[in-house]
Amino acid sequence: MLTKRIFLSVDLPEDVKLYLKNIQKPEVRWIKWMKPDNFHITLIFFGDINEEQIKKTKQILSETVLLTDAFELKLGRPLPERDMLWFLPEENVRLLNLQSDLQRIFRGARLAKRERKRYAPHILLAKSKTGRPMEDNVTNDFVPMEFRVEKINLYESRLTPGAATHILIESFSLQ
Repeated sequence: MLTKRIFLSVDLPEDVKLYLKNIQKPEVRWIKWMKPDNFHITLIFFGDINEEQIKKTKQILSETVLLTDAFELKLGRPLPERDMLWFLPEENVRLLNLQSDLQRIFRGARLAKRERKRYAPHILLAKSKTGRPMEDNVTNDFVPMEFRVEKINLYESRLTPGAATHILIESFSLQ
């Protein structure tokens, strides 16, 4: 049975994506900078699932978002993490509760795997091409930004040489 690599995410508004692109330093050649179209905060990574499971996932999301209000989220700070550079949102109870509730619901439906690590929301900004550890000074100055989360998105991720391509399956508006 054919499967697709699926994840659920909070996407960033275009102005936030542009801002993050503008703090990148493309002249730093040992870093692979992520494309703004791929900036997102993963809520759940489903992995490889089939069409029937995708259909069930969409049904669950349609019902679940009816109970979820839109909320504000603030990007706090960059974090060099080994050979990656992440941006972390400031601690947000609404985001953490949304992810926790969805994880519980999807695990109950046997669609999500048990995560070994505690959920750590982040946006991947860059990866080292050489394995060299990231440093604090690899981006231009950053000022925290706030934006409203009004929907969550279900994507297929196709791995291609160079970068993953994310194909929107469906958006689910929060209340």
